[in-house]
Amino acid sequence: MFKPDKILIMRGPGETRAALLADESLIEIVHVRDADAQPGAVYVGCVGERVPQSADVFVNIGLAPHGVLETKGAKFASGQWVAVEVLTPARADKGPKLKLSKNTFGSAEKEPALLKPAPDPVAVWIARYGEANLKIIVAKVTSSGFDEIEEQIQSALERTVSLPSGGRITIEPTKALTAIDIDSGSSAADVANAEAIEAISHHMKLRNLAGHILIDLIPTRARRKFVTQLGQATADDPAQVQIMGLTPSGMIDVIRRRIRPSLSETLCDQSMARESVASVAYRALRMACRELIARRIATITLRMAPSVATLLNQRLAPCLDEARAMASGDIHIEARADFAVDRVEVA
Repeated sequence: MFKPDKILIMRGPGETRAALLADESLIEIVHVRDADAQPGAVYVGCVGERVPQSADVFVNIGLAPHGVLETKGAKFASGQWVAVEVLTPARADKGPKLKLSKNTFGSAEKEPALLKPAPDPVAVWIARYGEANLKIIVAKVTSSGFDEIEEQIQSALERTVSLPSGGRITIEPTKALTAIDIDSGSSAADVANAEAIEAISHHMKLRNLAGHILIDLIPTRARRKFVTQLGQATADDPAQVQIMGLTPSGMIDVIRRRIRPSLSETLCDQSMARESVASVAYRALRMACRELIARRIATITLRMAPSVATLLNQRLAPCLDEARAMASGDIHIEARADFAVDRVEVA
């Protein structure tokens, strides 16, 4: 695999994007959104109701949706204040997964609050790969730095990935697992399987695929060697990858530790086919900042679908305020009932 040599960072309103690259090829991409609980962050929160049909409890940490605390047999009373650490952020309709933290907080605490910020993904990369080996570029919101890798980000959201010899892999995320199918195309089965394993190890990191992953190999007599190959290819994966072996039907059974939502969960709606309302809102704010700064004007209007406008005026209102401060201008939000969710216009 490629050796990382560059980190590209861009702060936009309410969101920091960081990309890890090797020879201009995208290896990992992280979207840190202020409105979302980040893994490793510690909060003081208020215990709420018990999760239906579970011993776990909901905890209000000041961000929506409420987190879920695994009780592990401990007793918690509704209204009790606790320090909790985020294990995994919110996903789709599920709140962040929490565990008890040893961090202390004042007994007079009356509001949910952040006690300790999450580890900085960039700092984690620097510690892992060595600062001397990485060129760090901090791009302004007005620059085209991320535009240059946008095509790679969009490609990482596609279902299919082409292989050098003419085959392809198809990646299908579901709620229960991620299924990966290998198609040999015009190439030999062993060649396609070998190329697919290398591509899969790369895309697991790039797309941040996690949880249960099933890889449907092309049937050959030597399928077990591809299990070994996958183990070698994922040896440097920062997430814990467990190669469980071959299923009776000949699939490679993999479990990859979940740290963050996958790239498609971060950027797309629940259908995984369209840009999410939140992603459109962040993109709209970046557009507004660029226009205000480039054109040196004091006011701009963003026209968008009602769902995007509502999100910006309510949950992402602090992000809208940050955009106004970054661009030193005013941004008006105009909801248009005739706009599709992904349509944004600057007026």
